[in-house]
Amino acid sequence: MDDVLRILQIFQDTPVEVSEELRGWRWKEPPLLVPYRTRVNVSDLTYACGTGRIAYLRHHRRIWERPGRELVFGSFVHRCITAATSSAKEVLYKTRPRTGREFHDELIKVGDELLKSGNFSGYPEVFEVIWHRAALTYSAALDKVLSTSKYLSWDGIVHRVIPWICEFPVDGRSLGFNRAVRIDALVPPNLIVEFKTRKPSRDFEVALAGYALCFESQFRVAVNHAVILYIEFSGRDVKTYEHFVVIDDGLRLELIERRDMLLRVVSEGFDPGLPERCDPSCPYLRTCHPENPRMPTTR
Repeated sequence: MDDVLRILQIFQDTPVEVSEELRGWRWKEPPLLVPYRTRVNVSDLTYACGTGRIAYLRHHRRIWERPGRELVFGSFVHRCITAATSSAKEVLYKTRPRTGREFHDELIKVGDELLKSGNFSGYPEVFEVIWHRAALTYSAALDKVLSTSKYLSWDGIVHRVIPWICEFPVDGRSLGFNRAVRIDALVPPNLIVEFKTRKPSRDFEVALAGYALCFESQFRVAVNHAVILYIEFSGRDVKTYEHFVVIDDGLRLELIERRDMLLRVVSEGFDPGLPERCDPSCPYLRTCHPENPRMPTTR
């Protein structure tokens, strides 16, 4: 919660004006009005595919994607964070620990059981790093919250210890996206957080604007800023870097332009061809370059 308050203060100190016609709740009017009936994924925007061929292969041809090691690793990290968050909440509600130490030990036991189950066997060291970081962070937060008052409700305590909701679902259909857009983490009422293990990219910011507009369209709550947490692993060490993104008019217009390109490719069903440069982490790299799946360029 201390981190949340710090970030919100930064956002308050960096005000931004957003044109009313670019708010997600104005989806019935241009320029947000969806020109086609098809739908694409917000995640389609996270790859530097200049022609939109990824949308053609995924949504028109419906070719099965083959994610490389980078995407598999990123997905694993997401699963670990989500599991640690939900397990921590479950332990808090079920056992109602009296101290942070008691909570820490119980959460570590849960993590050991999950690791033994084989569900997180892909990168066991990464799992342990994330799990121990979560146990330390949440147990320290519990001690701090418990010290404020003995009359707090347990539901309030849990929210103060773990303020975010992982894999928060949002309906993106009104803006041309699918009905189950999943935000990596949401801190109510409107702080959107995305986790990334790949190198920083403008494409991530464009996709983040997509999540923000979908949230605005469903809940009619303004989202002017969001956060990308870049996560780097080195052995048993993990570092996180906060990247604050302003969801301004320029980023919103860039999102709309990219969205309309993908929707046109899928709706008209034509192969737009290969871009000048392919994203090396694209899950269709081996489809577009069967002779050399590691090739980052096409011309």
